[in-house]
Amino acid sequence: MEPKNKLSTDMKIHRIYQSVLSVLLLSVALLFAACEGMDDNYKDYLEDIVYSPRVTGLSAQNGYQVVTLNWDNPKGDIAKKIIIRYDEEKVVFDEMVSTAVLSNLEVKGYEMAVYTMDETGNYSVPAMIYVFPNGEDTPDN
Repeated sequence: MEPKNKLSTDMKIHRIYQSVLSVLLLSVALLFAACEGMDDNYKDYLEDIVYSPRVTGLSAQNGYQVVTLNWDNPKGDIAKKIIIRYDEEKVVFDEMVSTAVLSNLEVKGYEMAVYTMDETGNYSVPAMIYVFPNGEDTPDN
């Protein structure tokens, strides 16, 4: 009888081993299958993105419902236009100016973004500044 029990125990161990191996192989196959198409998360970022060069040294002077922005334009002739965005407003200059006066502003905080644009319509990374125009007309303004 003992040899029969030993054979039975060996068979059980063999079946457990086969089951574990099958589950392991199935898990590995599913893992590889699940990773198919993972490049969808980043493939849009593999393309070369060309940015127009950005402005530097952005500063602001606040006045009575007016803000004067000053900046340094990038070197070279790639950038062709200046765009300023704040709230829902967009101000476009068809030439490379280095100063803009924004008037008739409400007395509240604004986040101003100054971009350049090249001839093919590529925007630069924005230069950002937070401004708060004055609400009272003082003799200094």
